Amino acid sequence: MIAPDFTALVEQLRSLNGLHAKRDIQVPAAVFGHHPFAVLGEASRLGDDAAVVPAQGGSLLLACEGMHPELVNDDPWFAGWSGVLVNLSDIAAMGGRPLALVNSVWSAGEQAVAPLLAGMRFACDKFSIPMVGGHTNCQSPYTALSVAVLGVAEGPVLSARAAQSGDLLVLLIDGDGRFYRHYPFWDAATTAEPSRLQSQLALLPRLAQAGIARAAKDISMGGLVGTAAMFAEACGLGIRIDLDAIPRPPEIDELAWLSSFPSFGFLLAVSSGQLYSLQKMVSGHPKLICASIGSFAADRRGVGLRRNEQTQQLWDGTTSLTGFGAVASP
Repeated sequence: MIAPDFTALVEQLRSLNGLHAKRDIQVPAAVFGHHPFAVLGEASRLGDDAAVVPAQGGSLLLACEGMHPELVNDDPWFAGWSGVLVNLSDIAAMGGRPLALVNSVWSAGEQAVAPLLAGMRFACDKFSIPMVGGHTNCQSPYTALSVAVLGVAEGPVLSARAAQSGDLLVLLIDGDGRFYRHYPFWDAATTAEPSRLQSQLALLPRLAQAGIARAAKDISMGGLVGTAAMFAEACGLGIRIDLDAIPRPPEIDELAWLSSFPSFGFLLAVSSGQLYSLQKMVSGHPKLICASIGSFAADRRGVGLRRNEQTQQLWDGTTSLTGFGAVASP
C-alpha cells in the first residue's frame, strides 16, 4: 500500500507551475523545424538547453533586437517578421552571414503568440536561416518579443569605426518596395522572391571579402540621416550628405524617404578608387539603388546636409548620440 504522505508529495509535485509552464514550449516547437543542422547528428536536434551549430572559421558576430511594444500589439505578424529581418541586416552590415536565430517571447496565451511565431517562421523560410531555440512564456500579462542572431564574418569585418577621411558615403538600398501600412517601414521584402532576398543579403560579405567596402551601417529606425549620425560618431569623422544626390522612388516624399527604415538599406564607406568595382558588383542586383551621396572628412564633425550650395548641420558631433563614439571610454 502506498503511504498517504508519499501520494500527497507526488500530487504536489505534479501540480508545480514550473512543470506545467514547460508546455508553453510546445507552441514554438510546432512552428519551427527540429533538426536544422542534421549533418551534426542527433546532438543537434532542438530541445536541449542550447543549440548546436557548426564550427566556424571566421569572426563570430552576435546581435539582438527587441521589438517596439506598439508594433508587437498592433501588428504581431509583422513584428515577428521584422524581428528576424533586422537581425539579419545587423550581421550583413558587419560583412557577415547569419548562422542561426533565437527568440524570447512573452504573451497572455497561445492565441497571442501565434502571429509572432508565424511572422518569424515566414522570415526564416524566406532567408533560409534556422530558428534554433529561445524562451517562451504564454502566461504573461503582456506580449513582448526579442530576437537574437549568431553570424560569422569570414573576411574583413565592416566595422563602422573603419571609415577613413576621404571615403565616399554610398547608399545601397532596395528601391522596389512600398511603405508598410502607416509605419515608416520601406518594405521591399515580404513579397519578394527568397532567391532575391538571399542574394542581396550575401552581397555585403562579398563586398567585404573583395575589399570594396571599408565600413558599413544598416539603415535603422533613425532613417538614412540618423544612421549617418551613428556612423559619424563611431568613426570620429564628419559626414557631409548631398541631398540632391540621394535617389528615391517616384512619388515618394523626401522626408518620408530620408526617415524610413528600409527592409534592405545600408550606408557604406568606400574609397573613391573602389566605387566602380562596387557599382559593377551591384549591377547584378537590378532592384538595388547604389549611389554616392556624400563623403567622410577629418576636418569636420557631425553630419551636415547640403543642397544648392548651402549646408546646414543636422548633428554637430559635440554631444554624445549613442555613447559608443570613437573615443568613448569602456
